[in-house]
Amino acid sequence: MLVRLFRYGLRYRGRMVLMLVATAAVGASTGYLFKALKDVLGLLQVADGGGRAGSDGLIRLAVQLALLAPWVAAAAYFAWTQGQWLANRCMLDLRDQFLSHLVRLELGFHTSLTRGDLISRMTNDLAWVQGLFQTVFGKVLQRPAATVGIGVWLFWINWQLALMVFLILVPVGVILSRLLKRTRKRSRRARASLGENVSVLEQITAGIRVIKAMGSAKAESARYARANEELFAANMRVARARAQTDAVTNGAIYLLTGIALVACAWLVGRSEITVPDLIAFLLALGSMTSNLRSANRSWGEIQECLPAAERVLEVLDRPSLIADKPDARPCPPPVQAIRLEGVRFAYDAGADVLPGVNLTIPIGTTVALVGESGGGKSTVMNLIPRFYDVTGGKVTIDGVDVRDLRHADLVRHFAIVQQDSFLFNDSVAANIRYGRPEATDAEIEQAAARAHVHEAILGLEGGAGYQTVVGDRGERLSGGQRQRVAIARALLRDAPVLLLDEPTSALDAESETYIQAALRELMQGRTSIIIAHRLATIQHADVIYVLGKGAGVIESGSHQELIAKNGAYARLVKMQDLR
Repeated sequence: MLVRLFRYGLRYRGRMVLMLVATAAVGASTGYLFKALKDVLGLLQVADGGGRAGSDGLIRLAVQLALLAPWVAAAAYFAWTQGQWLANRCMLDLRDQFLSHLVRLELGFHTSLTRGDLISRMTNDLAWVQGLFQTVFGKVLQRPAATVGIGVWLFWINWQLALMVFLILVPVGVILSRLLKRTRKRSRRARASLGENVSVLEQITAGIRVIKAMGSAKAESARYARANEELFAANMRVARARAQTDAVTNGAIYLLTGIALVACAWLVGRSEITVPDLIAFLLALGSMTSNLRSANRSWGEIQECLPAAERVLEVLDRPSLIADKPDARPCPPPVQAIRLEGVRFAYDAGADVLPGVNLTIPIGTTVALVGESGGGKSTVMNLIPRFYDVTGGKVTIDGVDVRDLRHADLVRHFAIVQQDSFLFNDSVAANIRYGRPEATDAEIEQAAARAHVHEAILGLEGGAGYQTVVGDRGERLSGGQRQRVAIARALLRDAPVLLLDEPTSALDAESETYIQAALRELMQGRTSIIIAHRLATIQHADVIYVLGKGAGVIESGSHQELIAKNGAYARLVKMQDLR
């Protein structure tokens, strides 16, 4: 896992080498500083005896350190900034890759993962990964150079003492590695708890109107409190694991220092080490233990961040189930018919929603799909542009299986207007232009006029007209205005096939009148596939297919033909008191 993340930095090997060279220079300067300290102690003894050589030596050493100071400062600055550049650049690449992959994944993935969990991965988990990159490139890669430099200096002063120190560090390292594995395991559970917490919060904020209307604020607060308690408990388990590693590290440092002092006293007593060497060794040992403590904390941070990285990489490793074949063909505009031939489909290996459906949509006609809820109308509409793949049978355009066509070419021939059309939190013009990004302002206004929404846009509060920001999901517009803006977007897209999913549902009579006029403009000269519960909107369809729950197509024909059959469609008409 860590190696895989490290590969993001290997894309910028040049900067990484420069960072490591600068870090090595800082480490070497640390070793030189301890050497200078040893020399200072020796020169002080000479100066204390009245020798001028001691004073002159101290002055020369001071000049050397002063000359070295700006170079060390520059190397430290360069090492730090390069490490941060690598961390932030790797994060930029990962975010771009994550979103690019996310939007390529089929609809089934997005419906199977809760929105709160996905938001948690895109925000909290990615933030933790950014911290991981900063730790790896800003600390972990830079610590070894400094530690190795100090270690070499310790062996140079007295190899017996240095060997003893490293022999003590080995078992401590083994204990810490086990504790860090525990930290990682507990952090993984904490990340999952955070995802559940965000999911509950997202549901509460999205359903605030229902919560207010039902008077269930207290119950929802209690539900979130339970999720919060679970997150708190998971975070405390991580904290205890981290505390154990800190405890072992600090205890080992005191034990190591105590043993080193005993060994130093024994060596001094046998005149096998001088006092200046002893002082320099102890100071270098203190610096090395400080580095090791910092390294341990950094590794603890990494172990805590890795579960978040696993959740991000889990999405990146999830292949899209809607992918082009190696020999996928271009998809020209349809000219004959769209057909479903023995189509079966089931969500997540459940029961078939479509148990072998056969239907034909001639190009240039209007086809309606009606029937009870759960009959598979929306599923049919999702299968035609291949938002999902069939589990049996095939969908063809002009006789070619849609799975043999380039998906990008295929979806370019469709425009969709849904029951609750989604608008981005951007200007009205930007939302209409989304249908064709290269469109001019004049083309946008023309599309809005054809959708019977131009005057409404100019009359929006604030007087900004087409530059009015519509708010999250278009909340600053009325339902009818949102729908007409969506129709204008579809008009501008100018696709040959329209998919209309309950486009007039839940609208008042006045809004529906405008929408119907806009839809008539939109449908001119195009193939239209309509899902409608209001049967008055599809009386003039060329063909109406009636779908039964778990039964597929149970009737088909024109409005009058189906009335004459006095079957399922006729019963629906009577229920709506439609003549």
